[in-house]
Amino acid sequence: MFCLKMPPQAAGTFYYLLKRRIIKVVKKPIFIIAIIVLIAVLSGYFYFFRNKEKELNFFVVKKGDVLEEVSVTGRVEPFKSVDLAFEKSGRVVSVFTNVGNYVSAGDVLVKQDNSELSAQLEKAEADLETQKANLKKSEIVLNNYYLAIPDILNDAYIKADDAVRNQAGSMFTDAESDTPKVNFSSTNSQAVTDSQNSRLVSRAELSAWRQELAELNSASSNENLFTALAKSKARLSAISSFLTNLSDALEKATGLSQSTLDSYKASITTGRTNVNTVATNISDQKQDVDSQKATIASEGAAVKSYQAGVSNIESQISKTILYSPINGVITKQDAKIGEIAAANAVLLSIISAQYEIEANIPEVDIAGIKIGNTANITLDAYGSDENFAAKVFAIDPAEKIIEGVATYKTTLRFVKSDGRVKSGMTANIDILKNEKSGVLIVPQRLVSSRDGEKFVNIIDNGSTKEVKIITGLRGSDGNIEVVEGLKEGDYVSY
Repeated sequence: MFCLKMPPQAAGTFYYLLKRRIIKVVKKPIFIIAIIVLIAVLSGYFYFFRNKEKELNFFVVKKGDVLEEVSVTGRVEPFKSVDLAFEKSGRVVSVFTNVGNYVSAGDVLVKQDNSELSAQLEKAEADLETQKANLKKSEIVLNNYYLAIPDILNDAYIKADDAVRNQAGSMFTDAESDTPKVNFSSTNSQAVTDSQNSRLVSRAELSAWRQELAELNSASSNENLFTALAKSKARLSAISSFLTNLSDALEKATGLSQSTLDSYKASITTGRTNVNTVATNISDQKQDVDSQKATIASEGAAVKSYQAGVSNIESQISKTILYSPINGVITKQDAKIGEIAAANAVLLSIISAQYEIEANIPEVDIAGIKIGNTANITLDAYGSDENFAAKVFAIDPAEKIIEGVATYKTTLRFVKSDGRVKSGMTANIDILKNEKSGVLIVPQRLVSSRDGEKFVNIIDNGSTKEVKIITGLRGSDGNIEVVEGLKEGDYVSY
């Protein structure tokens, strides 16, 4: 082997120069910077991969919230929208609104000329009032007829009682007993028997009649008064029969002086005349009541007819005026004063100030969504940082095929009105189908399936082993609920 030998003095000089060269290099700034960068890179490498290894190796089972959501896209639509047009053509005389104006339900928006109809209405209303006045007069007349009934009945009772007890009373013995007897003989024995029997009946009729009249007063209903009128007529008929029977017996009377017979006959004639008079009064009053009732019925029908005429003209006038049926904003207004508005031509359009969202949800996601589910909404116009709360309001039961997929139209309504929301905006919708709080969760990707069962690998005493678990709600964020098989703090490996 070849070997170079140096004198001791030369070797010392060489090492001295080499040392100075190294020191100069080390002292250069670029070298120092390179060393610092190298140290930083190595430190970052070890720190990052050490933590990464820890993160990737296992997941610590913990309690959390699981949210099952459906994310779809929809469009903002007005809660209500209406188009307004006149039923008949006519000249526009007034316009009360413009595009962009807010209107309330019932506001007058546009009017057609209705002067001719207004004149017809004025006349019809006057005719109606006249007919109502006639009806009122007739009702007053009928009421007076009813008010007169108690006096008529009292007079009838007095006359009937006088005929039985006074005019015919002298012809009986024991007249007020249960076995009244005529005090004269007659060859018409049947008339005598009938007179005695009908005298007993007359006494009962008068007693019942007196009780009925005692119960009548100014507060009695018209129906009760009319009923009393009819009953009194029947009672007078019974008393009239009694007087007729007694008159027949007198015609065949024997054993009476002529003066007595004449006196008896005169009394019977007076009694019968009085009874017939009050009976006629009762019949006339009943007929007056019946006739006036018919008059009132006829006039009442006339009032209804006139009222129908007024209502018909009012209806025609209302058709010359466009009213707002809802609270909302005018989006179209084509009416111009002086122009003829054609029948059924849309002049105004209104959308409600409230908005809803319509979305078509695929059949794979519709299960579990029900009316009342809450939803978070973001609008493209305002970005993902602006959130709006909504709730599911309606779900169409019939499917709608979109690109070969069955979907179901779902309507959501905003919880609060917001002036920033406009019709036609695109809405990003997250509908909350289900949620659970404070349950054990693991990432879904760590769960494997085999033969219909779920498994995870856990770290136990430094080694991994497979355990069977039972899962619950599957969250939209990638986590899944663990119902059984794990406990909080377990390490799930992957």
